[in-house]
Amino acid sequence: MAEPARSFLNAATPRIFSIAAGRPFLTDLAAGLADATGGDPVALADMRIFAPTRRAVRALGEAFQKSAMERGVRAVLLPRIEALGDIDDDAGLFRGDTEAEISLPPAVSAMERKLTLAQLVAAKDRAFAGQENWPAALCAAGELAKLLDSFYTEEIPFDKLRDVVPERFAAHWNESLTFLDIVTKAWPAHLAAIGKLDPADRRVRLINAKRAQWSAEPPNYPVIIAGTTGSAPSVAQLMKTVASFEKGAIVLPGLDTDLAAEKGWAEIDDPHPQAGLKALLEEIAYAAPKVRSWPVGEAHNPRRSLISIALRPANATDDWRALVQEAARDDPRLKSATKNLTLIDAADEEEEATAIALMMRETLEAPDATSMLVTPDRDLSRRVAAKMRRWDVMIDDSAGIPFHNSPCGLYLRLVAEWLHDRADPVKLMAMARHPLCRFSLDDTEKAQRVNQLDRALRGLAPGKPGAAGVRERAAQSGRAEALAPICDALERAERYQPSTSNATFQDVFSAHIACAEALAARPNEPGTSALWAGEDGEIGAALMADLKPVVSAVAAPGAQYPEIFAQLISAATVRRRTPAHPRLSILGPLEARLQSADLVILGGLNEGVWPSEAAVDPFLSRPMRKDIGLPSPERRIGLAAHDFAQLASSRRVALTRAARAGGKPTKPSRWLLRLRNILTGGDAIKHTDQTAKYAHLAFLLNKPADVRPAAAPNFAPPVEARPKSLFVTRIGALLRDPYGVYANQILKLRKLDALGEDFDARHLGSLFHKVFEEFAKQYPSFSPDNAESILTTLFDETAPQFGYTRKEDAFWRAHVTDTLRWFEAFHASSLEAGPTVFVETEGAWTHEIAGAPFTLKARADRIDLQPDGFVDIYDYKSKSIPSLKQIKSDFSPQLPLTALIAREGGFDGINARGVKSFQYLRFLLRKDKDKENTLSAEDAEAEKAVNDARDGFEKIIAHYADPDTAYLSQPRAEFVDVYGDYDQLARRREWRNEEDGPSDPV
Repeated sequence: MAEPARSFLNAATPRIFSIAAGRPFLTDLAAGLADATGGDPVALADMRIFAPTRRAVRALGEAFQKSAMERGVRAVLLPRIEALGDIDDDAGLFRGDTEAEISLPPAVSAMERKLTLAQLVAAKDRAFAGQENWPAALCAAGELAKLLDSFYTEEIPFDKLRDVVPERFAAHWNESLTFLDIVTKAWPAHLAAIGKLDPADRRVRLINAKRAQWSAEPPNYPVIIAGTTGSAPSVAQLMKTVASFEKGAIVLPGLDTDLAAEKGWAEIDDPHPQAGLKALLEEIAYAAPKVRSWPVGEAHNPRRSLISIALRPANATDDWRALVQEAARDDPRLKSATKNLTLIDAADEEEEATAIALMMRETLEAPDATSMLVTPDRDLSRRVAAKMRRWDVMIDDSAGIPFHNSPCGLYLRLVAEWLHDRADPVKLMAMARHPLCRFSLDDTEKAQRVNQLDRALRGLAPGKPGAAGVRERAAQSGRAEALAPICDALERAERYQPSTSNATFQDVFSAHIACAEALAARPNEPGTSALWAGEDGEIGAALMADLKPVVSAVAAPGAQYPEIFAQLISAATVRRRTPAHPRLSILGPLEARLQSADLVILGGLNEGVWPSEAAVDPFLSRPMRKDIGLPSPERRIGLAAHDFAQLASSRRVALTRAARAGGKPTKPSRWLLRLRNILTGGDAIKHTDQTAKYAHLAFLLNKPADVRPAAAPNFAPPVEARPKSLFVTRIGALLRDPYGVYANQILKLRKLDALGEDFDARHLGSLFHKVFEEFAKQYPSFSPDNAESILTTLFDETAPQFGYTRKEDAFWRAHVTDTLRWFEAFHASSLEAGPTVFVETEGAWTHEIAGAPFTLKARADRIDLQPDGFVDIYDYKSKSIPSLKQIKSDFSPQLPLTALIAREGGFDGINARGVKSFQYLRFLLRKDKDKENTLSAEDAEAEKAVNDARDGFEKIIAHYADPDTAYLSQPRAEFVDVYGDYDQLARRREWRNEEDGPSDPV
């Protein structure tokens, strides 16, 4: 590399400089430009500087101010600093001079371009398949937009596509070429018709116009283009022109001077960090060794040499071993090159985030020290930001959050989902719980009424959609008054809904936004003031304003609205303006370009993350792209590699990755893998790998002061608090899960039904119980000849009350017919002896146990009182029936205890002499073998079972009358239910030991 000039203006033209990797680029640039002014604070104002990104523009201004303060200058006029834009940045970023801006037609907005392209794709679909697929069309439009950007940026005429499919390519590529008429014909024609330009095309024209203007009349003030690799030909040519000015210069970021001076330079390929700079120098016909060092800041950096060796081109690694050995000879164990270099190979993404947070927290212990995390992994950045809140440290993530995940974006998506399916209580509750959904209520009142809404909507979905269904369910649950304000608000919002099912997408969009605003309204305040407030609200308002005039291009059916709307808002980003720590930052690789900090942490160094996978062009193959002149997919990998090499050469660097992410093994980044190989060969890996250190620190950080294993619940409430009555169904539960009885009967905790649960055998069983009850009441003494027809009619009339609709009928009708026929035969046969039939009757028997009265209660499905005074007791089961062993062991004493109540005269109108039989009858999904559908005990066996059940009942109630007896959680291993209703409350997973669990002595 040529020797640096003391002032860049003293160097011969063309002036091309480089600031070495690892140097604070903007600081050195500002210092060098200030030196060139000879200390004149006003002279800087004459300069015009182009930086690659908006963040670089802001940071360069701060660097000038800091440089002036260090020189003792209290006031300085800053130069004109503008964003030039880069291949990864906003295509419309560059702004030309006023004359050029006025002379060129305006650019279409990104949203208008996407929707127009999607409309053209959908038209192709309709012509090809007879129907449109708008979600797929929007995805294809995004890829077409990238292809357009490539053509315009590389300044390649569309006509080249016509010559790209020779005979050696497969026939389907001709079909792709036909599809690409959208790019070559339809899109240019559309732009011509509306008098606008593609944003990428307009940017290139502005840059070329500026180059033409300056070529004809060079400016008489200094012009500097700094920090860009000139990825676009127009930018490269502008740089070439500026470098030749009498007062012009370009400053490259991190040219590898060692590699440029040897044979490896010729072997550089697209994925290499220097590929972009090599391509730029070739484009402007300038030899790499002639590039000068920037006058300020050049210093020997052994880390830079280490990174250069590690990332050598694949075809230049034949002397890799010799280079490593030479480096290790000059720098034993590479101690100088690895000074302040930390490698962390964390076990998973959680451990990686903790290690990064610890390093950033350590930075704050040093006065004025700064640290930045650079990663393309947004999940990792969010984890780190969340962990820093442990120390009340807020960090600004420059990438922001996707709008569709922001409060405003999420609310809009929830409203769209609810409007699409207003009968779904899950979607309604998701919307109602969102903070932006207000129902014109204040905070306290909203919280109370939404909780009431949650209770009312439990179980099967309402039979009617929207507010009507909510009103119906509110009335059924006795909450009509409490839910009236919510129903009123829903009705006001529903008025915006299009009245026809053929409404256009634009009509649905307008209705959606109006509904969202109506539901977001606070008391005495319109919804617009709340919905569009804050950073995310402002972005949302702007996005909706952009969508409104162009959304008419979407001709999709309303059924696809939620999915399409989510796609339309997915590209927007919200950047917070909340106060952030001034010395810590989280940046993406693009935002981190040209930035510096005392500690640079490069996180997420896994293949597929950093670098990302090479993009696959869905329209053109690699040979086609090459023939046309489009850049290879690996070009972006090279740009990412350049970012990595620049940052990894910093004074203090930590490189981190997670061995597992998302529960799956990961592969280390190719750059990290190469560097580790070098360090291993140079015997330097041991003192750079700090994985164990930070894993231990994380362990100590999260280690509780005192660890006490959770104990099994052992609650023994006072006797007066224990239940004085129980249904027969709870007696077996006292043996199976006493804690469940404690929670249910003493704590009064009840399991809620799910929201919008599916209709299943449980609901069908309840429906059949009602049908059996009504039929037996109508025909208690005989069975009519047309019993099956009557039962069917009764079932159909009763079904809607239980949520049984046409959808369920399509699945269950055959089983319904079989069950009704079974019941017809059962009812007829049970009436042969002329009994008196009692259905769904309640009974109770009070008996003194342990010196206190206790009431046993039951609700019998059916009791037949025979003429001889004995009773037959039946219990209908929709699923399995208990075994005789379970009945005899008191674990399922329901029916024998019901028979006991009947024998003791506990049922009104039933004066039984005794129990003739009790039977469990399976009525749904009956088996071929009758013994699998029925369990019965008769005569002496039945009497014995009743007497045994009485003894067991008295014993267990007496046991729990003892104040020292605790209600244990599922104490018997043979009856453990892993899905018990109260398992989570009992914290069973924390203390359960299946082989040696707690036991109840009863």
